Amino acid sequence: MRFAKLVLTVLLVLIVAVQFVPRGTLPGNPPATATIGGPPEVVAILRQSCFDCHSNETRWPFYSYVAPMSWLVVADVAGGRSRLNFSEWEDLRVGFRKRFARKVVERVEAGEMPLWQYRAVHWGARLSPQQLTTLRGWRDELNPPTE
Repeated sequence: MRFAKLVLTVLLVLIVAVQFVPRGTLPGNPPATATIGGPPEVVAILRQSCFDCHSNETRWPFYSYVAPMSWLVVADVAGGRSRLNFSEWEDLRVGFRKRFARKVVERVEAGEMPLWQYRAVHWGARLSPQQLTTLRGWRDELNPPTE
């Protein structure tokens, strides 16, 4: 019994101590300079399933302020924004928009996006077959076949 109390005390001290370890940039959102335009149903899907990591409109849950989860969340958001940021979509050249639309659909079809750890906590981020069909239509609209 004494050993269990000692282990619990050490764990509690470690959990408190880890809160003081720097975690990089504190969660926040830079201004959205040119958010994505497009069909409202596509924008709604992207907001629901992608914007938390791929925009400057991240909704930071309580655990994004508590180490060690904060380290993972901040790293995922920073990585997502660096690869594709829908808050800068309209600033992109048309060719990049076409490419990113194709990549978005490819990654969703492959089950790579949204990330599994995000889907595990945010059930609403899972895309239905109908939502995927909507995204495919958006991709095809941006990438019409050439004759």
